[in-house]
Amino acid sequence: MLTRICLTAAVLLLGLAPAAEASTLTEKVASVVGHSSFAGSGNGYAVYDLTARRTIYFRNAGAELKPASNMKLTTTATLLGRFGAAHRLSTRVFASGTLTAGVLHGNLYLVGGGDPSFSTRDYAAKAFKGAAGLVPTLAAAVKAAGIHSVTGAVLGDESYLSNVRTGPYWKASYWQDCAPLSALSVDEDLTSYGSIYGYHDPPLRSAQLFRWALIGDGVNVNGGAGTAWRPSSSRQIASVASPPMYRLTQEMDVPSDNYFAEVLNRDIAAAAGRPGTTLLGRVYTRTYLNSIGVGLSGAQLLDGSGLSVRDRLSAGQLMALLLRVHDRPAYAWWFRNSLPVAGVSGTLSDRMKTGPAHGNAHAKTGTLDDASNLSGYVTTANGHLIVFSLLMNRDPYINVTAAHAVQDRIVQTLAGATPPA
Repeated sequence: MLTRICLTAAVLLLGLAPAAEASTLTEKVASVVGHSSFAGSGNGYAVYDLTARRTIYFRNAGAELKPASNMKLTTTATLLGRFGAAHRLSTRVFASGTLTAGVLHGNLYLVGGGDPSFSTRDYAAKAFKGAAGLVPTLAAAVKAAGIHSVTGAVLGDESYLSNVRTGPYWKASYWQDCAPLSALSVDEDLTSYGSIYGYHDPPLRSAQLFRWALIGDGVNVNGGAGTAWRPSSSRQIASVASPPMYRLTQEMDVPSDNYFAEVLNRDIAAAAGRPGTTLLGRVYTRTYLNSIGVGLSGAQLLDGSGLSVRDRLSAGQLMALLLRVHDRPAYAWWFRNSLPVAGVSGTLSDRMKTGPAHGNAHAKTGTLDDASNLSGYVTTANGHLIVFSLLMNRDPYINVTAAHAVQDRIVQTLAGATPPA
């Protein structure tokens, strides 16, 4: 009884009106949960009818649970809110020394700007359908600036963001889920598309690939590749932009790309003029979410991707985030369309391939050994927009297949419903 009172109070604090009596839809959702093995304290549910401004179902919605990749919803909202959907990141080239008759008597500095999409053409085509800052485009821009030969070296500069390669409280095995982090990387620092293996020194590898691209474009480079911070006396000679932020968030959320989430989280801090660390990215994320009305008391936001074993969010907090973002017309559409679509794209492409949720539900998945979560939006048969967050945790391992089945059944139930106005 006390839990129900607390949750009702939380809803009122959000300015939402709870339903006075259980509706038929409420009973249907409650039945799905109640007849499953996910009705215990390690699970949290929050479902709200945004059109009717009515609570549909709350169960353990205030419990702080492992969000897994539902944490990317906090990163996405902050990126779109702080930067704007059209913002682009830049990877730049600086030159030291003098330029005489096309010969640069000095070094080139490849300076990372926190663009996780910076890639070779082949990788970008496979991973991002070509939407990326491209290494050959930047090499061509150096040549177009009048440089045909370099007496020195090509040096990678990752100083824009922290050079700590992992996030806090990550399991040792998570190197398989996220390559070493850097403000400067090429092909997400992976050895090849689809590989789980990354290079231990991303800026060095980036400098090597950029040097080869220059040579391939006809620019002679006498020196090798290395790493160094660009000197203050160097001058910018070329740059290449990332896709717009809305596309970067889509490339993060649809396949649930941890590398994108972690680099972009650090960008949030750097853009505020602070050191580009994971911690400060999370501080500014929490500050932004609080500013739009998302209460995060008790939550633990330790990284941008949800890999940290100490991350905690409740279903109620994620529901509040989804509701508050919907009220931000500047980016609400972009946020919703950054998410996988049921039966169509990304991590939902093989789920809900038929039924009323197919092509309808936009939601973020989240999976760890001990967590399976789904949070997002779905439209009912009579046009009501429903916001939902379904969090399922079980230590040490969760039956992901069973969890997906319950989540999908709930979302299909919501999609096929005709709730009253």
